[in-house]
Amino acid sequence: MIGDERGSAVVETALLGAMLFGLVIQVLVVVGQVQRAALATASASREVGRVVVASSTEAEAAWRARAATVTAARDHGLGDDSLAVRVTGVRGRGALMRVEVSTEVPIADVPLLGPFLRRVAVPVIAAHTVRLDRYASAP
Repeated sequence: MIGDERGSAVVETALLGAMLFGLVIQVLVVVGQVQRAALATASASREVGRVVVASSTEAEAAWRARAATVTAARDHGLGDDSLAVRVTGVRGRGALMRVEVSTEVPIADVPLLGPFLRRVAVPVIAAHTVRLDRYASAP
């Protein structure tokens, strides 16, 4: 009997170790994706805040904010439409404007079972507040 079970502990340890190692690798990949999204949203929020303050009209601010968002997303390996931007506040001398950029990082994206499973994602949000120049010329 003992001779029949020789090496079974090694096989069990190897199988469980491989499964555990695979899980650890997947967790590290997800953490990396969340960190990449956090860097992208923070970068986009600061850049959008800067271009909104420097713009003279609402249309110019919207166009430049879109360009800054797409650039930040591309710089961090995300899709052009992966970042959502929301700017709140009133454009006026010395006024504060809040820029909020958000995205979602999918956690469980199973290729074949995707349509049957509910999509699990981590929301990532970055906010930045900017003050318009008090002594700028009025548009």
